Amino acid sequence: MAKIKHYSRKFLNKAEGLAAIECSVGDLQFSYGVDASISITDCSRQVNIDFSIYNLKDLDSRLAKLNLLITEITKVRDIISNNSDAIKEDIISRDKKRKECKTKTVTLFPTVSDDEL
Repeated sequence: MAKIKHYSRKFLNKAEGLAAIECSVGDLQFSYGVDASISITDCSRQVNIDFSIYNLKDLDSRLAKLNLLITEITKVRDIISNNSDAIKEDIISRDKKRKECKTKTVTLFPTVSDDEL
């Protein structure tokens, strides 16, 4: 039986928060196969993805699942990376417009003098 063991926990935010990715892989002590999972957490949510392998069919299926996840995550990273300048410009523009709206005073009800009543 292959001796497989891996555990890691990496925090996703540099400065604050408990967002993390936790990976665990280990052989089953009293059975054949491998117990494997990835957990991704942020402040209020958690996603657990199981990659446990108990037979040859599971092995192919889990590798396909991992490859698909890696492909899609890589696509998202590439899209954000390739468009980072446009994203920055959009955020700056929207923030500027938001600040301009905050400084404008809108009168919903015009002031009426006693003489006009």
